[in-house]
Amino acid sequence: MILVIGSGVAGLSAALSAVQAGADVVLVTAGDLGGGAGALDTDPRALGNTALAQGGIAAAIGATDRASDHLADTLLAGAGLSDRVAAEILVGDGARLVRDLLAAGFAADRDASGGVALGLEAAHSRDRIVHAGGDRTGAVLHAHLVDRVRAAASGDPARAHGGTLEVRERLVVERLLTDSGAAAGALMRDERGRCFDLRADAVVLATGGYASLYPMSSNHPDARGAGIVLAARAGAVVADLEFVQFHPTVLVEAGGVSAAELLRPTGQGLLISEAVRGAGAVLRDVGGERFMVGRHPGAELAPRDIVSLEAHRAMQRGDAAAVWLDATPIERVEGRGALRRRFPAISRSLAARGLDWTRDPVPVAPAAHYTMGGVATDTSGRSSVPALFVAGEAASTGVHGANRLASNSLLEGLVFGARAGAAAAGHRARSNEWIGARTAMARLVRESVRCDFEVGVGPGGDNRVGRDARPPAGDREVAMSIGAHLGIERTADGLANAASVFGRSTSQAAHLATVICIAATTRTESRGAHVRSDFPASDPSFARRLGYRVSFAEGGSSLQPVAGPVDGPATVAFVPREYPLPIFDRETEQRSASAC
Repeated sequence: MILVIGSGVAGLSAALSAVQAGADVVLVTAGDLGGGAGALDTDPRALGNTALAQGGIAAAIGATDRASDHLADTLLAGAGLSDRVAAEILVGDGARLVRDLLAAGFAADRDASGGVALGLEAAHSRDRIVHAGGDRTGAVLHAHLVDRVRAAASGDPARAHGGTLEVRERLVVERLLTDSGAAAGALMRDERGRCFDLRADAVVLATGGYASLYPMSSNHPDARGAGIVLAARAGAVVADLEFVQFHPTVLVEAGGVSAAELLRPTGQGLLISEAVRGAGAVLRDVGGERFMVGRHPGAELAPRDIVSLEAHRAMQRGDAAAVWLDATPIERVEGRGALRRRFPAISRSLAARGLDWTRDPVPVAPAAHYTMGGVATDTSGRSSVPALFVAGEAASTGVHGANRLASNSLLEGLVFGARAGAAAAGHRARSNEWIGARTAMARLVRESVRCDFEVGVGPGGDNRVGRDARPPAGDREVAMSIGAHLGIERTADGLANAASVFGRSTSQAAHLATVICIAATTRTESRGAHVRSDFPASDPSFARRLGYRVSFAEGGSSLQPVAGPVDGPATVAFVPREYPLPIFDRETEQRSASAC
């Protein structure tokens, strides 16, 4: 049996692919799967990140477009760190899978002639973005895939294939199970709090990224890297965690919000799609000037990392809580009602907040949107743990490099979800085919840095990480430190300050943030979505991905990474500091297991 964990585009694609390959599949999700196309009015916030996606699916299906053009744009956005093989698979398989989606009835938006309407987004050289429902592409795609999954689960002879599919909702994964070092299922908890083992021959993890660790995020509140932590605890190598993409246009709510208050934990913010700028909207600073003009040849259509960085700096220069997205040119060029017609969901959301973007600019600021880092995998989703496959935003294939190209995320879920499902279905017990091969994944695993963290005992006998007499850090303090020091621009001092806070917390958020902190400290350069203001230039010696393993050591000493450019395999030296850097507290894990 193949266990698929997660019900976004990657998990649904993996389940369908594994069933088609003849496997028996159990798909589990922490919430409800959703009602499919017949329930598109369901609030997408109830269904996860895929359903929230406003932007479209990038695919080279236009008459004048080529996969090689899409590849060139993807590699350019990746700032020299993209895995070319993975990117070639993304754009090649992606175009085919999107055509298959359309043939299967996916309700893409159409132009006046009845053809698929293709839009333009930042850093694309062609109009190649497929949308559905205007700005509801994620919701329409999720509903389409849910209908196919439910048909397969029902045994519909017209839709099902050689294997079987069972859907189990409202189940939380407490821990991945291993047998002789290989993934063997998961410890599950149901909505009544009862726990049980669900054994499997292979596991596909498709649980999303970690952007909601940040106090201002466009993501579903549950996108906090839980699956990445599960895999790391099982021994998987993680990679690229320092690369966090910020979307430049997330609405700043009205009501006198100050720059300092933007760091408060706010949960999910209203994203205003990249496609709006693709349609002609511009960005203005507090003085009304277009600050992207002269900063990049593409101006507002520069890659996201550049636009977000410039927006961040414009806010700093003006001591402002926001910059301004001016979409009124779209109405002037295309006529009255163009914004409501092209972006119906955004228009309704803004109107509900008393904002009329047909007449006035709206306040926006960068917010954490997508995380390039995750569990290191090859192009078939294989992790460094045999029988554990990972797909979608939870994975790090290297396809996005240091910065993801707009609208490549839904495409990634379709392509690599399907590949992971097929590979899991064909998995041979205790095998891991890439081991020893001359592949990027094999090299990354061989060169991965082992991070040893010592677990101490605190005052009063409380089991906690490190020996630190200061009060434990609460969730708010952790979130504030993530926002302040792991954001768009980072410094060594800021990273050290953040580490000191994370070391006083045993929360999962602090644990994962610590690994991000180590990765950001190690990469002493600026590249793509990782900007070190104390190392503003790119360093050719860091034109490679960095992997990390997590392990424990007994004792109570504190550790702090010290690293610079290295030749050959990556290494990290540790020296004692006044504060601990915790990872995956054993006591917390044991407590959750004992509760089951």
